[in-house]
Amino acid sequence: MTTEYRLIHFNCARPLGAFNMENEFVRVFMAILPRIFTDADSFDGMHWHTHGIRRPNGDWYGMQDAFPYPRDMAAPDVCTMAGWTSIEALKEFSYNGRTHPPGMRRLSDSLDRSDGASFVLWWAPRGERFSMQDGWERLQSLRQNGPTESAFSLEHLISKPVAA
Repeated sequence: MTTEYRLIHFNCARPLGAFNMENEFVRVFMAILPRIFTDADSFDGMHWHTHGIRRPNGDWYGMQDAFPYPRDMAAPDVCTMAGWTSIEALKEFSYNGRTHPPGMRRLSDSLDRSDGASFVLWWAPRGERFSMQDGWERLQSLRQNGPTESAFSLEHLISKPVAA
């Protein structure tokens, strides 16, 4: 039996300022997400995608449970994880898609990038399942140890494993 691999990506965006609907970034971001998700659902190069909010205390919430958000808590990381057919498919959607590129360009100046890398990649056998916490841990590994076979970046790509 041959093992097929897929590319997994996990990324986080933490807005500057308060995480509430008074913050223009949060308002715009939450408004464009449904369009980006709809495009993702119909994109041939994507197998699946999931999204969540990670509060600073480490608790995870679904996007539908993002609000109300505690006023006295620092902004959360808004995270996405997806499975792709290839690096080329990820790049096509991220940089050439209809909704993702213009939305992210519009919001890029309103992101807190102080923790370092916000995007991590890894290859996984088809059918292997991951939680958002798994993605978070791989991102932390990339931040702390640099690129490895199990946590790399677009700047330090690892080739797709040969099917066994």
